[in-house]
Amino acid sequence: MKKFFILYIILIIPHCGFSPVYKSNEINYQININEIGGDKVINSKIKSEIERISNKNIQKIFNIEIDTKYEKIIAAKNSKGSITDYLLIATGTFIISNNEKTETIVFQEKQNVKNNSDFVEQRNYENTIKKNFASSFVKKLNLNLLSK
Repeated sequence: MKKFFILYIILIIPHCGFSPVYKSNEINYQININEIGGDKVINSKIKSEIERISNKNIQKIFNIEIDTKYEKIIAAKNSKGSITDYLLIATGTFIISNNEKTETIVFQEKQNVKNNSDFVEQRNYENTIKKNFASSFVKKLNLNLLSK
């Protein structure tokens, strides 16, 4: 009897009404990118993420202009004067317009990173962080557009 009760609970829990926010068939808008400028790595990731979530079969259309800015600031140096830490800052400005109005939204992401003596590895790590920043921007933008 105890085994049947546990089995019953396990079968009931997944059917509690939970549904994912980013379920692809619930996107009820199309996003057109009119203009894009700024950092190339961030912009290419933003563009591919927007194309992935945009529903091409919907009449509700948002036109977006995107401008990204990426900064790499020295955060710390050691006693010899060598750089040990950087602060990476990415800012994404989205100008959203539809038939009704125009709205500007700005997102900013920051992350501290240690300096690596291997230049190629450091650059690859920074590109990975840039892509993560871009994914975060698109998720925030999607949440904003879903509320409209």
